[in-house]
Amino acid sequence: MRDVLFDLINGMAGSSPVLDRVMLFAAGPLIYLLFAAAGIVSLLAMRKQDRTTNLWMAGQVGAALLLGFLVNRVLRMMAFHERPFQTRPVTQLVQHEPGVSFPSNHATAAITVALVVGIFVSALWGWLLALPALLVAFSRVFVGVHWPSDIIMGGIVGIVATLVVWWAGKLLLRKYSPAEQDEEDDLAELTAVLPRVPAAEETVVLPKIRR
Repeated sequence: MRDVLFDLINGMAGSSPVLDRVMLFAAGPLIYLLFAAAGIVSLLAMRKQDRTTNLWMAGQVGAALLLGFLVNRVLRMMAFHERPFQTRPVTQLVQHEPGVSFPSNHATAAITVALVVGIFVSALWGWLLALPALLVAFSRVFVGVHWPSDIIMGGIVGIVATLVVWWAGKLLLRKYSPAEQDEEDDLAELTAVLPRVPAAEETVVLPKIRR
């Protein structure tokens, strides 16, 4: 199944000079443009927020990327399989050093960037950046340096790492948020809309009734 899917994608390489150029661009420079676009979108969003919120957002984005690459490094130490061109004939459009290819760092980075922007910055921009992110991942198989399973696992690592950081952030906010202050604020809002009840020591003046 792995070879069949790889042949289906990599088999298109070399059939069209235009398609080859597009995929070479996607497999190389596009990921840097993706990072640049994500950075610009994040900076623009930071202009509308306070310093604490910006630091929290930047920390979560950095943590998701770091966790993804750490997981990839551990998986690569297990050496599940080598790159396609080391074990079989492929149409290889880019030169690459031999070695372990599972999972794909490019796929992890691209998908993580799109996802962290979508969760922590802007849902709309997250969806827009998902398109070039998926193209980056797909192109790595097209040019012959990754198996489809490398891309799939790289994407899974990126998604899981981002969701773990998001979940951990929610737990930290719940743990360290001033719950007592929140309760006082809620009580103040409630009493503001309720009719005032006089205290026991206060004198209640009743209106005079005309007879």
